[in-house]
Amino acid sequence: MIDWFPPIDPPRTDTPNGRLMLRWRTLVGLRQLARSVDAKDASTTGHSERVARLVVSLADALGWSARDAERLAEASLVHDVGKVSLPDEVLCKPGPLTPEEYALVRTHSAVGASIVAVALDVDQTLWVLHHHERWDGGGYPNGLSGRDIPSGASLLAVADAYDAMTTRPSSGALSKGEALEECFSEAGAQFAPWAVAALPAALRRLERRSWPRAVPQPLAMMPSTAEAGGAA
Repeated sequence: MIDWFPPIDPPRTDTPNGRLMLRWRTLVGLRQLARSVDAKDASTTGHSERVARLVVSLADALGWSARDAERLAEASLVHDVGKVSLPDEVLCKPGPLTPEEYALVRTHSAVGASIVAVALDVDQTLWVLHHHERWDGGGYPNGLSGRDIPSGASLLAVADAYDAMTTRPSSGALSKGEALEECFSEAGAQFAPWAVAALPAALRRLERRSWPRAVPQPLAMMPSTAEAGGAA
């Protein structure tokens, strides 16, 4: 009987390919963790994937480069990973939250940013941190407003809210048209006006293809070797 196996060496981090592989493995692990959080509630299963598709389509419609749209997809796929810190009775509560419970929920973006910082770059981490900021300054965690909110976070806020409005029966799911109307009514208040303005075109793009051209696969997380070497 075989009772010993040779140890598996961890990837080297002193070469571009080694750093690339370590980052990829870390992102896959974070993605699995985020997916498990989404799956705790039937109404949020698949949420992060849908948000990533829409947010990249928004970036596409606004003319973002393929690489920046891909970076936005990476952040979107793990944007709610901080909810792993929430107790199930709060995360899956069917009714309204108490003020104390809502205060706890508001910590998830900062917790998530601290988690993803091990694999994502500074801008991506800020997108995760600030995806619940409001254009009028009434959001969290830092109460940023207007152009002080990172652009990726503004796009993520619109995509996140649109998906929640159209998929969660517990909060009274809206039709696509109703959700679009709600987003436009909140332009300049909850959402960046320029991000909402791109939403109709982004939704049309999604109707024509299952995934925007900028990110050919849902887990397109690995930059090219040349990019990895250039960033070292």
